[in-house]
Amino acid sequence: MISERMCVACRKIQSKENLIRIVRIKGLNPEIDLSFKAQGRGAYICKNSECLTAAVKRKSFERALGGSIDKSLFERIEEIINV
Repeated sequence: MISERMCVACRKIQSKENLIRIVRIKGLNPEIDLSFKAQGRGAYICKNSECLTAAVKRKSFERALGGSIDKSLFERIEEIINV
């Protein structure tokens, strides 16, 4: 069975393999979870720059994870997308 999740930017449902997971663990800053196994509140985004730009503009991650997001996290997501 393939797990599917929704992108916080475009709202399309896709398999987890096509998404990047950001997780907020209680008391810690959000981090990228490429294993999809870290416990905590997760938010997913497509592996494309358009979705990342839209998510930053609309503050989709802040809303989904309940708090502020450091800009360096967005830079690391952009690096993963461009690989």
